[in-house]
Amino acid sequence: MRKQFYIIIAFLSAFALKAQQTIVVHNSGNNMFASSTSAVDSIKLDANYSKFKLSGNTTILDIPKTAVDSITFTSNTVNLTKIYIIYKGTENATIINPYANQGVNITATGGNVQVVSTSTVSNLEYNLLGTSASGNLTMSSTLPAQFVMNNLNLTNSAGPAINITGGQIHTFLSQANTTNSLTDGSTSTKNGTLQTDGKIIFSGTGILNLTGIKKHGVSTSAGIEVQSGTVKVISAASDGFHSEGFTMTNGTLNITATADAIDAGDNAVSITGGSIIAALSSADVKGIKTGTSTINISGGTINLTLTGAQSKAISAKGNITFGGGITTANLSGAAVLTASGSGFDPSYSTAIKTDTNVIINSGTLNLNLASTANGGKGISADQNITISGGAVTITTAGNGATFTNTTGVLDSYSSSAVSADGNLLINAGTVTTTSSGTGGKGLKADGTVTIGSTTGSPTLNITTTGARFLVSGTDYSHPKTLVATGAITINNGLNKFTSTDDGIHSDTSITVNGGNNTVSAISATSGVGEGVEAPIITFAGGVNNITASNDGINATYGTVSGGTEANDNSHLYITGGIVIVAGSDAIDSNGNITITGGTTIVNGPTSQPEEGIDYNGTFLMNGGILISAGSNANMTKAMSTASTQVGMYLKSSAQLAATSVFHIENAAGTEMVTFKPKNSVYYFHFSRPNLAQGTSYKVYFGGTYTGGSYVGGSTGWGLYTGGTYSTSGGTLKSTFTTSSTAKVNTVSF
Repeated sequence: MRKQFYIIIAFLSAFALKAQQTIVVHNSGNNMFASSTSAVDSIKLDANYSKFKLSGNTTILDIPKTAVDSITFTSNTVNLTKIYIIYKGTENATIINPYANQGVNITATGGNVQVVSTSTVSNLEYNLLGTSASGNLTMSSTLPAQFVMNNLNLTNSAGPAINITGGQIHTFLSQANTTNSLTDGSTSTKNGTLQTDGKIIFSGTGILNLTGIKKHGVSTSAGIEVQSGTVKVISAASDGFHSEGFTMTNGTLNITATADAIDAGDNAVSITGGSIIAALSSADVKGIKTGTSTINISGGTINLTLTGAQSKAISAKGNITFGGGITTANLSGAAVLTASGSGFDPSYSTAIKTDTNVIINSGTLNLNLASTANGGKGISADQNITISGGAVTITTAGNGATFTNTTGVLDSYSSSAVSADGNLLINAGTVTTTSSGTGGKGLKADGTVTIGSTTGSPTLNITTTGARFLVSGTDYSHPKTLVATGAITINNGLNKFTSTDDGIHSDTSITVNGGNNTVSAISATSGVGEGVEAPIITFAGGVNNITASNDGINATYGTVSGGTEANDNSHLYITGGIVIVAGSDAIDSNGNITITGGTTIVNGPTSQPEEGIDYNGTFLMNGGILISAGSNANMTKAMSTASTQVGMYLKSSAQLAATSVFHIENAAGTEMVTFKPKNSVYYFHFSRPNLAQGTSYKVYFGGTYTGGSYVGGSTGWGLYTGGTYSTSGGTLKSTFTTSSTAKVNTVSF
């Protein structure tokens, strides 16, 4: 009624203004149609259309009333610059073509519209309106064009709804406040509902719904760029978007597909803004995929849900780089074993997968793999993974399992939050992982692992809560928070590793140069739970608090000929920093121990045969501060006689309770050490630089300590300093004089 009122007013004005000779129909700010008033016999409004009866022409020009914003009259020259194609069901589409004499030929047979453009005018605007259940647009063009969709609804059961050739760049703009839809048919000879052989640009602020019955929602042999608007692939028999390259700067993309959501062929993917939502349920599909090229995500919001087996949320053969945005992936598909060689090759659901490198500079990543995603991976790279910023949160809940590998050998797989076939570098940012499946891994690398850098300090919170599982014989797959085949180096950071099995393990070496590092490896299984384990372990800095149900620190090459009591030449070096360790054994070296600096605070078990410090080679105390307590095991030994710093090995026949303190002072009453144990203990190792040869010392159990502070575990056990010790309530256990010639003193009381 409102538009009819405006039209009536326009006509009344026309009769009052005799000089006005041209009638003009307006749409969305455009001059949609213009004609001399003498050429218009009548204008009739029915339920749906404004019908313009042209003199000398049996054709009635039907324009939907919804497309007519206003009708005006003018004596000025009116230039029409827009092409209009208006679909009317099975009737011939209405064509308004001001370029008919300039190389644009448009014919309509029912809802089938064919455009052949050889015009030299670039970026002609085609306005597409109306509805047809058996309509389409077929076009060949030698220049780029823009298609403005204004409540367009096309279904073509025999082919694409829109099919454009000519290899040009074409823009599809969804008009504001409109909902448009395109649907193809199962007998189509093309691959997409919207099919082109040139680049496609989506823009506007309206909505475009696509249904791909034959194959893809959108298919082009060039690239796709989403600049604005909302594009929804309601369903697709194959890919949602199928192209050679994909770019998104803004807008909203929502895809439900049978195959991949976005397949960019062998060209790059770049996402700097906008929102992508995809839901996929088939096996072995990808949310965002490129073949041989790269994926760069620096903005926007991405939310991918994949439920099919061995699917990948983001997949590339080239580098995958994150420089911003929020990326969320939820996967629940199972692992798949594919027959290969003498066995099988496993493939897993993975949130981010590349054949080369993953680089995370900033942004937020939330990656979740459900318990049904056995063997699932959060981030997996065939080469390196580098994290230099951002916030990464990964949850894996799938269990591990055994299988026969391609060489015919029984093998195993397990879930891992981060897995690099090359090196893993975490320079900065926040990384939080939780792995609850059997044998699950937090951070894993076949190469080296480096945490922290000269320019960055990360925050890590790595947790594994699953149980080990048997592979064969006595070989188990153990959950580990941080594991590498190559060297592990921790330079700095606030790093927390919590495991129901093993903490940090390297087949090569572990070096800690700095950071605040907490390791908790507590297992309910007897003899399981290693805190820090490698053949060569070096603590050179940082504050390191290690608690384990088995060995807190274990320097070992593994079981060697002759059993684990043989020296395998592994080595623990402590050169600086603070090392606080509790376990059973607390420190165990199948080879050697050398301490030259730092502060080392050790608490072993109450009961033998496990010890505070156990070693098979040499134990050289050449510097630093050491206080260690453990059981009265006969295996416990003093430091090696070649040590260069004065040390004490003290053996008590009576137990020091965990509620009490151990105190040593010299004859003048100067405090040498005050230590409160975590467990009830008997045997002690103590050394510090100001211990002297040929000097008298007193050993107390009990007493009180007021003021000062302590360095040690969170439950208040450790080394107390800066306060005042009182012998009140304490027991003098021994008074002795250190040797004037030997560095190591064994004292029994």
